[in-house]
Amino acid sequence: MLTRMRLKLTCCLAAMFSLPLHAQDFWSWWGDGKGELSSYKITVSRYGELREGYAVLVFVTEDISRTTRIKVESDEIPQADRVPVLKLNHVVKFTTGIYDYALITSTFSAVNSEMGRPAFQPLKISFSAQEWCGHVFQMLIPQRDQVALTLHSYFQSEGDQKRNLALPANTAFANVAFEDNLLIWIRELQGEVLPLGQRRELKILPSAWALRAAHQKVEFQSGWILKEDGETLKLAEGSIATRRWTWQVGTRQEKYWVEKAYPHRILKWTSSTGSQGEIKKTLRLPYWSLHDNDDLHYRDQMELPK
Repeated sequence: MLTRMRLKLTCCLAAMFSLPLHAQDFWSWWGDGKGELSSYKITVSRYGELREGYAVLVFVTEDISRTTRIKVESDEIPQADRVPVLKLNHVVKFTTGIYDYALITSTFSAVNSEMGRPAFQPLKISFSAQEWCGHVFQMLIPQRDQVALTLHSYFQSEGDQKRNLALPANTAFANVAFEDNLLIWIRELQGEVLPLGQRRELKILPSAWALRAAHQKVEFQSGWILKEDGETLKLAEGSIATRRWTWQVGTRQEKYWVEKAYPHRILKWTSSTGSQGEIKKTLRLPYWSLHDNDDLHYRDQMELPK
């Protein structure tokens, strides 16, 4: 019922403001009760060497509480406190020598405008890393004029932290970005966010993993982003036309190739660090219910190890 109401409202708004077709179709595509699961073959730079592994990008819509920034799971949460988000769970696994790494970044990006900001700005970004030395947890809660940071680390130099990051001074919010959220933003799921060929100067909060890997302080850095026409990629599922996004944070540069046709999947990426990834399979599934032994065949379909 809620999905149908959203779809009707979205279509009405689209008619009023003449939004492009794919903007009208957001809830008809993303409100189907399924998640989009894409698997990737990846190479990760760690300890000065390149490591092979795999990644999964899980995109799914849900409601979170505007007050607590936690997923809504009961009728006790009033409608006025509910915010529809597109959640991205970015899962990465790779091995370094004898031990392995398991990373997950969860980004909750508001489908509509919140706090006076454009759609698809993050309301929460949480990150955890587990490896044989220990584990780390970091959470960011963007607010109107600052970002609340929580960090728990096994490193003495970091320890437990709770502090606020001021948003960059004298910078319009349109020129502030969270790198983990860019993987949602560049998909342009409700219409164009940057004209083709345009480069925008930004203050960027680097991804949680980039900061973790370099043991850098959590703070905004100078950077930019550029949208261009991309080449046609020849992938296992065929040839796919793309848009290419390039951004730079400090001295590090990232390139992402996004499917030109809706829903603009992320197909490939490369980094100046040597890291890279390429898509293998995409499935749309209610993955949270597929937890039985009989469901292991879905991992075969996605070419993931068991």
